Amino acid sequence: MKYRGYDLLLSGLLLALALTFPVLFHAVGLGSAFLPMFFPVAAAGFLVMPPLSLLVGGLAPLVSAVLTGMPPFYPPIAFIMMVEGLVLAGIPYLLHRKLKLNLHVSLAATLLLDRLVLLGLAMAVARLMDLPEGVLGLASALRGLPGIVVMMVVIPPALKALQRRRSLAMIME
Repeated sequence: MKYRGYDLLLSGLLLALALTFPVLFHAVGLGSAFLPMFFPVAAAGFLVMPPLSLLVGGLAPLVSAVLTGMPPFYPPIAFIMMVEGLVLAGIPYLLHRKLKLNLHVSLAATLLLDRLVLLGLAMAVARLMDLPEGVLGLASALRGLPGIVVMMVVIPPALKALQRRRSLAMIME
């Protein structure tokens, strides 16, 4: 598969943002409830080719864990977030580009699937660690609700603005 320069550049930028946003959010006390890493990861799912968006989604939590210690490898939050990143980076392409669903519907369905995946993985990890799986799983899934609301408000207009700007740049070339 041949990659366009635009996709490579945008993937690198989105990966850099996925590594930077959590540091900035934590620095001002907003923490993980706003899902700062997942804004650029979800955007990658809409904007770049699937192999590259999946690379952004899968690498962001792991690289962040190595560079900053967050998310931690134990308990295996980094690996859970890696799977979430793959969902957030892969599903938008299928829903929006292939099935031609509305941007808002595609994003909402992707975020719902992400929360379901998180719930299942958190319950499985809790079971392995002899923790109360139902409580831990539900708490993990609900903790990100502020971030989901903000994503639903911020991502669609940002993506539309970026696509308009890209279309304008292509016309001027």
